Amino acid sequence: MKNLLLIFVISIVGVLQSSAQYLEYGIGFGGSVYWGDLNAPDFGTNIGNTNLAVQGMAKLNFSKYLAVKANLLYGKLSGDDSRSFVDWQKQRNLNFTSSLTELSVLGELHVFGYNFGEDNPLSPYVTAGLGVFHFNPKTTFQGNEVALQPLGTEGQGLPGFSSKYSKIALAIPFGAGAKFQLTNSMNISLDILARKTFTDYVDDVSGSYVAFDELAAGNGVLAAQLGNRIGEFFGQSEPVSLPTGSQRGGEKVTDYYFTAMFTLTFKLNRNIQLFGAHKHRTDCPRF
Repeated sequence: MKNLLLIFVISIVGVLQSSAQYLEYGIGFGGSVYWGDLNAPDFGTNIGNTNLAVQGMAKLNFSKYLAVKANLLYGKLSGDDSRSFVDWQKQRNLNFTSSLTELSVLGELHVFGYNFGEDNPLSPYVTAGLGVFHFNPKTTFQGNEVALQPLGTEGQGLPGFSSKYSKIALAIPFGAGAKFQLTNSMNISLDILARKTFTDYVDDVSGSYVAFDELAAGNGVLAAQLGNRIGEFFGQSEPVSLPTGSQRGGEKVTDYYFTAMFTLTFKLNRNIQLFGAHKHRTDCPRF
C-alpha cells in the first residue's frame, strides 16, 4: 500500500513538473436560488425565486486536466410560503430575503483535458470544494424590513433553547460545467453548482414554534409576531395559538442554495513554474 501511494504521489508530481502552469482571472454573472423550508414544492415555481449573482475568480491551472480556483460570490437568496400551492404552507405565511457573500476554493477536473490553442476548444469539467458564506435573513413586517436572527423567532437564547445561530456558515459547493475558448487568451464558461450548507437557518426556519405568550415574554412581542404569522394569513389581529413544540420547519435537512453562472476568464501572459526556479513565456513556436 505504501509503495502504491508513493508511486501515485510521484506520478502527480511528474505531471505537474512536465506541464506549464498558468493563471486565469475572470468575472461572472448569473443567478442564485435558495432551497429549504420556504421553497415551493415544485421546481418550476421555485425557479421564480432566482436572484442576480456576480462573482470574481482567480484560477491556477496545474495541467490540462487539473485546476484550483478561488472564488468570491455575491448574490441574494429568497423564499416565500405564498408562492406554494400547498395549503398548510400558505397558511404558515413565512418569507425571507437574505444577502449572500461566499468565499470558496474549488478543484476542477477537465474530463478530456484543456489547453489554450488546442484543436478542441470545448472542455466539460466537474468541480467541488469548500466555502464559507455570510447570510442575514430579513422579512417585511408592517412596511418595515426586519432582521430575523437577532429576534430568536424559534426561542433561541431562552432557557432550554439553543443559542442564536451564527450568520456565517460552511458550505460544500459541487457541480459541473463546460468552458469554450474564444481566443488564445480568453474563454467563457457555464457552470451549475449546488451548495450543501451546514446551517438550517438561511431562511430563519428550522425547528418548532414557541407559544406566542412564552416567546413574547422572553424575546419580545416582535419575535412572537414574526415567529408565528398564521394569524396574518387569516386577516385576524389576534395570533393563532400553537403550543410550544408544534412543527414549524424541517430541522433534519439543512438548507441548500444553487448558482448558475456565465464566467469570462482571461489568461495571464506568462506561465509559472511551481516546481522550478524560472518563469517562461507561454507561447510555443509554431511551424
